[in-house]
Amino acid sequence: MTGLSDLIQKLHRLSGREWAAEARAGRLSLSEFEYLNAVDEQAHRQFGADGGHGQHLHDIVAELGVTKASASTMISKLEGRGLVKRFQCQFDARAYHIVLTPEGAALIDQGKRVYARIAEAAARELGEITFTPA
Repeated sequence: MTGLSDLIQKLHRLSGREWAAEARAGRLSLSEFEYLNAVDEQAHRQFGADGGHGQHLHDIVAELGVTKASASTMISKLEGRGLVKRFQCQFDARAYHIVLTPEGAALIDQGKRVYARIAEAAARELGEITFTPA
């Protein structure tokens, strides 16, 4: 019998290997995927008077639980790669909306395929294991 925490650890290891391979291939790191995914998810939510125009940096910070400096650095990196773009908020001149470009949206799909590979690997490697809840 294997405990649930053991299974989570094995799944985490499988996930780490798949994302490392993706990053080595120069396509997308897990962190980049997480940021792009947060931009995509937040873009579909409504935020008061300016809803539907993407979101602000503080929304990404709240979504991912990262620092503002860290989020700003990653968004600049993604913008430099042409995966997101920023435009000034019409309601707050100090703020910018962050939206995906078509290239960024395509990489989200690629990241979802990484998770599909992780699920397949997990089914192969962990499929026959039974566990006892902790």
